[in-house]
Amino acid sequence: MKKFFGLLLLLIILAFAFQGSRGIWEPDEGYYIGIARDMVETGDWIVPQLNLRPFLDKPPIVYWGSAFMMDQFGFNEWSARIPHAVWFLLTAVFVYLLGKDMFDEKTGILSALIYATSPIPFVAANIVTPDTPLTVWVSAMFLGFWKVFRSQSKPRRLMWEFFLGVSGGLAFLSKGPATFVYMAPVFFFLLASGNLKAYCLRWGFLMCSLLFVAVGASWYVAVIYYIPGALHYFLESQVTGRLFTEEFNRNPEWYTFTYVYLPVVLFGTLPWSVAWLPRIIHLYKNRGFEKKPLRQWDRRTLFLSMLVIVPFVIFCSASSKLPLYILPLFAPLSLISALCWIRWKPDWIGSNRPLTVTLFFAFWVILLVTVRGGMAYWPTDRDTRAFWEEVKDKIPKDRSELVVVNMRRRGLGFYTDYGVEMVTTKSNPYPAFTETERLSEEVHELPTCGHHHVFFVRDREYEEALELIQNSGATYNIQNGPEGVHIITVDPASPEVQVVRLAALGDTRTGDSGQIQLGSALYHTDETNPLNGIVLLGDNISFRGEPEYFEDHFVRPYDALLDAGVSFFAVLGNHDIKGGFSSFQLNHPYLNMKGRRYYSEMFGEELVECFMLDTNTIVGDPQQISWLNKSLQESPATWKIVAMHEPLYGAIERRPEADEQLRERLEP
Repeated sequence: MKKFFGLLLLLIILAFAFQGSRGIWEPDEGYYIGIARDMVETGDWIVPQLNLRPFLDKPPIVYWGSAFMMDQFGFNEWSARIPHAVWFLLTAVFVYLLGKDMFDEKTGILSALIYATSPIPFVAANIVTPDTPLTVWVSAMFLGFWKVFRSQSKPRRLMWEFFLGVSGGLAFLSKGPATFVYMAPVFFFLLASGNLKAYCLRWGFLMCSLLFVAVGASWYVAVIYYIPGALHYFLESQVTGRLFTEEFNRNPEWYTFTYVYLPVVLFGTLPWSVAWLPRIIHLYKNRGFEKKPLRQWDRRTLFLSMLVIVPFVIFCSASSKLPLYILPLFAPLSLISALCWIRWKPDWIGSNRPLTVTLFFAFWVILLVTVRGGMAYWPTDRDTRAFWEEVKDKIPKDRSELVVVNMRRRGLGFYTDYGVEMVTTKSNPYPAFTETERLSEEVHELPTCGHHHVFFVRDREYEEALELIQNSGATYNIQNGPEGVHIITVDPASPEVQVVRLAALGDTRTGDSGQIQLGSALYHTDETNPLNGIVLLGDNISFRGEPEYFEDHFVRPYDALLDAGVSFFAVLGNHDIKGGFSSFQLNHPYLNMKGRRYYSEMFGEELVECFMLDTNTIVGDPQQISWLNKSLQESPATWKIVAMHEPLYGAIERRPEADEQLRERLEP
């Protein structure tokens, strides 16, 4: 136990040291940390959003981790990366437990140390991507399966089958169908060892499978329910697109595994992979490679071999290849490396090891931690924090939209409350669920837009962008930014060419993902065509109007609109008065009722006047009717609009017939 706690202390140091020292690096962290921040700000933990648009490229575990920590500790790089430190730590613990159960405690401890001090897992733990959370749950799957396979006790086997099913589901919530690649070696192990039929024809296996589906499919079902087209995108982007097509342009050629994966395996395991060669030579000299049926292999050797070989072959054959795709392989590779060292240099592993071995290990740990800390000072164009520090004083202080042309600067939204829009001039942009807006479409907004646009443009797009902006007739100025970037600031359109735009919402009291998506869509509508206001047609908060729901059912879904300065104008619905809390809404500054149950609001230069009515009382309220008649007659507005909760025409579920009394009171 003393050795384990010593191991745990070292793992904590390796996991948490300098996690928040550097800024967000593009491209991956710009996506994932930006989405996590949007989760916190909108309160939508179901549908990931990037710049308040659905982003369905990856399942939610990577976002949930960073979002939870940022919700607790604020928006900073440390909070965003704490979950990766935890996942890295847990992976090493699972590797220890697997090594201990398959061999002995010495092998388990050495395996965990090798995993934690191998360059690739150590570096990956400091970069927010889905690969590190996938690795922890895949490692848990390997441990759970081995425990089930070896267990002779039915209660213990059921416990580990429960663990296995949940771990598999969480792996699926980490990176979707990529989980199946790491389930494949288990299938081939059972097949090769002759245990496939016996293993699968058990109630425990059925329970495990159902748990996997229940946990792993839960988020997908929710997103498919809320977002039309999500199912087709999931199948296309996460299965066929990555395995069988070149759509994502990620090293699709067959030979690219030689420089994408082989160096990662050989050099990403240093210095521990040094022991592989002596072990291979030993096996060759002692006829260790002589062919014999797989069923005669030692079960531990067969299992570890399958865990490495099967996923590696699949990923080498796939059309989409990136180095961190094979990060989960480092769990079994660490076990294999530990076994090689124990057999090659057994005297280096025990308590009587030479001092030089201890000093080298200490040097290696210090080197890893120092390199991570030093990354904060390494000049790179990937660092969005450094980029933001250089450009923030060049942006107007009033409302502005930052437009990034063909650059990877998703992380800008983490450092600023300005809206950030990614646009492209490419004919084949990245196939995200929400299509990337084209530069020409963004420029088309300029003649009628009421806020600044700040374009970040590199040399190769500068002439095209400048020509489009000049042709729009907008006024602008140009500044030089870092990394050869040109900053083109476009002024707001003059008031004479602006128009009145209103949106109307009714019965939006749920606070669910659907309402949040609606708020996000309206935010982008406001970016393109600025809204003068949003009219709320009643039942605004909850089924009884309780104030405690206001934050989750109003502020969070519409937070971006409120930050952008869009005003809301509400009327009361029947559910707003049901619990006796109507005075809360009547006097809340966000709803602009100013204590009035009925009122009017003018928009534009006497262009539109909207009359807000209280249909809860209007039938028996001659004073409200008198006010409406007088106000309509005296209004100088070109357009007059009446807003109220109860429908004047048509039927609703609780009232199959139109309200004749209401029509009688309001019709001319």
